[in-house]
Amino acid sequence: MSKAARPTLDSLAGRFARKDPATSAASVVSEPPAAAEPAASSAGPASTAAATVKAKADARVQILTRIDPATRKRLKVIAAEQERTIQEICEEAIRDFVARHSK
Repeated sequence: MSKAARPTLDSLAGRFARKDPATSAASVVSEPPAAAEPAASSAGPASTAAATVKAKADARVQILTRIDPATRKRLKVIAAEQERTIQEICEEAIRDFVARHSK
């Protein structure tokens, strides 16, 4: 058995390149590429709302923390019981902490 040469990132770029949003907009449900957002925002109220939500999400920053596995497991159970995400619970906890300790 001979080993086939592994593809390079350059050779894969064409296979995974973004498609033209004008030709695939009707068949694709996902978000438009970043380059097409300014044109899409003038298309109508639905795309304006989507652009606003995306801009709001981009305004946030990422915080990384580590917790022990038992606490994470309890947090996942609580999140499932409340039908919320762990992200939502963590954001609420941080906002409450900052409000309590702000002068």
